[in-house]
Amino acid sequence: MARMRMMIMPVLFMIGTAFFRLSYASEEPQPGDRYKIIRPVYLMAAYNSLNDRRLSRETARAYIHSTRFYDKAEVAFQFEVPVGTIMTILGPAPKVWHLPFLANRYFVRLDPDLSRGLDVELALNRGIEGNLDGLNPELFSRYEKEAEKE
Repeated sequence: MARMRMMIMPVLFMIGTAFFRLSYASEEPQPGDRYKIIRPVYLMAAYNSLNDRRLSRETARAYIHSTRFYDKAEVAFQFEVPVGTIMTILGPAPKVWHLPFLANRYFVRLDPDLSRGLDVELALNRGIEGNLDGLNPELFSRYEKEAEKE
């Protein structure tokens, strides 16, 4: 009985996670959407391989996170993105595994550009997700150029 429970619990967890993700399914960021960062988020770049520590699009990738992570060997750089930075959704990033409970990921551009030439990914998880087009409204607000002029 205990063995069966150990096998069923991970399956139930995965199903529950998949259904939780569906709550924001209709509210996804679209290419061209722009958002203003209103509270600190962090840009972290990680090397694809510890054997190649060159900083280029082929050897590293940058990610936006809601919390600062510990510096590890694979981390190229990590710093706080300034409040007021504009983030533009470029399009969906490819999934490594096509599983329903994995977060949707998007390529984004930051203005001012802090990426040091790397592709920047935003995953709708880890405190980033929410009900503002799938983003956390405590971290992001919609950016409208006309609103800035007034």
